[in-house]
Amino acid sequence: MPTNPLLSIIIVSFNTCQITLDCLKSVFADKGLEFDLKAFTKNEKIPTEIIVVDNNSQDDSVKELKKVKNITFIANKENTGFGKANNQAIKIAKGNYILLLNSDTIVLHSAISQSLNWLSAHPEAHMCTAQLLNKDLSIQASGGSFPNLLNTIAWSLGLDDLPFFNSIVPAFHPHTPQFYTREKYYLKDHQQDWVTGAFMLIRRSIVDKTGGFDDKYFMYGEEVEWAYRMHQALPQSQTWYLVGPQIIHLGGASAIKRSDPIVREYTGVIAFFERHRPKWQTTLVKKVLKINAFLRSLVVPIYKEVCQRI
Repeated sequence: MPTNPLLSIIIVSFNTCQITLDCLKSVFADKGLEFDLKAFTKNEKIPTEIIVVDNNSQDDSVKELKKVKNITFIANKENTGFGKANNQAIKIAKGNYILLLNSDTIVLHSAISQSLNWLSAHPEAHMCTAQLLNKDLSIQASGGSFPNLLNTIAWSLGLDDLPFFNSIVPAFHPHTPQFYTREKYYLKDHQQDWVTGAFMLIRRSIVDKTGGFDDKYFMYGEEVEWAYRMHQALPQSQTWYLVGPQIIHLGGASAIKRSDPIVREYTGVIAFFERHRPKWQTTLVKKVLKINAFLRSLVVPIYKEVCQRI
């Protein structure tokens, strides 16, 4: 591994053995990155280290990942959660830039080196993300505006599904171009408040200033909360969504129960309000999310379990 990497790539895995191996294969295929220390003086590729943290997988992940060359591998004895495992790797990362990359992603067309080249050329930005794609290459949502009382209620009650609503109230979760409103939010480079944890390329300086994820989040919502603290620390700095670099994000590969992602997203929103908004807003948001889950349960059975767990 390089002694002075410019970029540290951090991947957290949990019961995703083959998916993680496929992810690593796509990272190694990025022609703008260099993992062989001997080659650093011979070309202009980006000196890169990879840190993989396994959260006590019960499949063959540990055995197979130990075989992979050019990575630093950490095998946890318990599932510490997404945020805490990333923080664990951040503490030993040496790069001036840190990329948090989900294990269930496939990097396309040198997306990592493209993103780093962009971020290094734009000092006004502290973080950027690539365009996320579904398995069928349709565009996947990635981040949006910070949750406030108005856009959270709109999201909970489906008001943001109405035509033109999101042009008036910046959406917590903007729609993709496939949605019937045909919104163009994810079709061009733009500044936004937060980005999905599947691909977060961040300057080390803002990481050191804000301390990483809040360990209280197990999974889902932690990227919103951390991005908000980044904004508080450097209000003038920017987060950008880029359409040039692209990755495929399979999504939900580490979920134990089908309801887990939904429950954790809801509880993540509540945790954000508990930390960053007035108490009366938190109380109201909890009630609105309960109503949301109940109404959805009338149509989608899985939401009955969600109602019981939030």
